[in-house]
Amino acid sequence: MAWVQAHPQFSGGAKANFATVPDGWLIAYAKAKAGIVVTQEVLDLGAKSRVKIPNVCQAFDVPFLDTFKMLRALGVKFS
Repeated sequence: MAWVQAHPQFSGGAKANFATVPDGWLIAYAKAKAGIVVTQEVLDLGAKSRVKIPNVCQAFDVPFLDTFKMLRALGVKFS
């Protein structure tokens, strides 16, 4: 939360919204447990109106990937 609040690029609404959703907790848990965050959000370093999960992950060196990359990494095949 402090990292988001300290970044002036994010709007007040984006900061307030981030404080009400579990995204920060999810990222913190992944960092503490050496996990990987799976999200459909895309890294957007210019984001202003929404705090993107990949942006926060990158700032804290938490690995992240999208659902399709996760499925490929797990070797899931649909037939």
